[in-house]
Formats: sequence, C-alpha cells, structure tokens
Amino acid sequence: MKLNPWPIGLVAWFVFFIGIIIWFVITSLGMNHDLVVQDYYAQGLHHEDRMIALSRTRNLENPPSIEYEWKEHRLIVRTPEFANGAVLTMYRPSDSSMDLKFALQDGGKASVVDTTVLHPGKWQAKISWETNGTAYYHQEDLFIQ
Repeated sequence: MKLNPWPIGLVAWFVFFIGIIIWFVITSLGMNHDLVVQDYYAQGLHHEDRMIALSRTRNLENPPSIEYEWKEHRLIVRTPEFANGAVLTMYRPSDSSMDLKFALQDGGKASVVDTTVLHPGKWQAKISWETNGTAYYHQEDLFIQ
C-alpha cells in the first residue's frame, strides 16, 4: 500500500500556520500599547480648535520659532511680544512617559531650554498660549542628537 503525502503535508501546513498565528498573538500581547497621549480622545474633540489656533499663529507677523543648537545642547525659543504665559511641551511620539513641559519667557524674550534632559531621537515641540481669550499654537518636529 502506497502512502499519499498530501494529507500529511496539508495537516503539517495547517499546524505550522496555526503555530505562527499563536506566536504573533503571544508576541503582540507582550508589547507596550500606550496611547500617544493620556487624554487622546479628549484632545481629539478639540482638534479643530487646535487647527484654528495653528492657522492663527502662522498668520502672525512674527510667529514663534525654535532653533536647535546641537553643539551647545540647547533650544532657543522665540515667541511674539504678546505671548505671555506660553508653554513649550516636548512630546515624544514613541514614549509618552518622556514628555516634558517648560514655561517660556514673557514679552517676546528668547527662552533657552537645555536639551541634555531629552533623550536622542524625534520630538515634537509644541508651543501654546492664550492672549485675551484667543488661543495660539505652534508645532515643530525636532531631531535631538
């Protein structure tokens, strides 16, 4: 009697395929599934307001600017003269536990932020402030070395 290899091959293939699927499931359960920010859904509700503030900031005569001086390990942040109470949020897309906030100088003075506290990699610098009930927002991607 001759043994047919097709049924054995098909069963072996399905066992292998199911094994790979189980391996993927076990691997994915061990991964960190952080949301990009803690209040992701609440921020999503205010997305349009943030885009209006971003557009308003881009139309300023003297919009905010961020200059990265990598040799001195610092950021020079310049804001308009009327930007009182501005806050710089350094947002790390890959790990929300590394996010930091810095208060900026009032009256359009340049603020200096030490980058030695920031891990190398991609960061988003977000500047926000409110003047006379009008919100302003600026965002830039930075690569810290």
